[in-house]
Amino acid sequence: MNLRAVVAAALVAASLLLARPGPRADASPRQQPATTQQESAVFLVSKGDEQGAQVEPVAVINGRRELSEPAAEGAGEGALAAFLARHYRPGAKYRLVFGGAEAGTLTIRAATPAECSPNAASADIASAAAKLGGNVMALATDGAHAPRTQVSRRAPTAAERTAAFRLVNNFLAGKGVRASVIGRNTKTLNLTATDLDGDGREELVGSYVVKTAPKVRDTLFLVAAPQGQGFGPALTKYARVNAREMMDPSAIDSVGEGGLGVEIYVEQLDVDGDGVGEVFTLSTSFEGTSYRAYRRQGNTWRGVYESYSYRCAY
Repeated sequence: MNLRAVVAAALVAASLLLARPGPRADASPRQQPATTQQESAVFLVSKGDEQGAQVEPVAVINGRRELSEPAAEGAGEGALAAFLARHYRPGAKYRLVFGGAEAGTLTIRAATPAECSPNAASADIASAAAKLGGNVMALATDGAHAPRTQVSRRAPTAAERTAAFRLVNNFLAGKGVRASVIGRNTKTLNLTATDLDGDGREELVGSYVVKTAPKVRDTLFLVAAPQGQGFGPALTKYARVNAREMMDPSAIDSVGEGGLGVEIYVEQLDVDGDGVGEVFTLSTSFEGTSYRAYRRQGNTWRGVYESYSYRCAY
């Protein structure tokens, strides 16, 4: 073979080696499959025994920041057992959310499943801000969903209470309830001032029950937003409860207690990262607890999540 043929053969061999694909480990990051954010859980935290708190799952947040129901009793395939084993390990720690911000730590003691609370746990909380009790509750999460560092949750001023009640009066008057009845028979279950959108001005979130007749109660859940020098209604959820429609008519006087028949505020949490906290509520019935979440879309608040936690048959 002459020299020219040898050189040509060498060049062909070299070009084939350069064209051969390298090992997969050398692939650029853009060629790697995209990963989604791991789902996280959101828990209700309420006052438990003298030293601690009770925990119950409210929702899970998936990698797209959407809310969905947590595993529940009867889900099949051991879903609830797997959920409890994952989230209720003794010593597991969660971020306590109070006033829309990270406000301390929640540490699981143990799962405490029972016939009427199959997904509960006991826990300890370390927080200077969260003083739980009655209708004052908190949330806990293992996700990065508490963007604010400043807690915003306080009792309203006398002027704020008056402004909120004025909205309640106007709304119920539109439902045909007489002003004298509203003024004499309205009970405020709770009213909280909290900055939902981080603009430095607190919204008012509260629940009311009005005895409109001996066996009838009107209920109202209200979110009032700053408007000029006062407040305007941003979200209203109204219901009329009649004793004859209840499983136990004698419980009509208990409407409002523990959220029976009316939504009460739990806490805010910015799930979708838009800077405005979603409003989480609960209401109870004779057999379980309903959890809901509301999101501001433009200037309107809409329900974006609802789940039901069955407890016990009445």
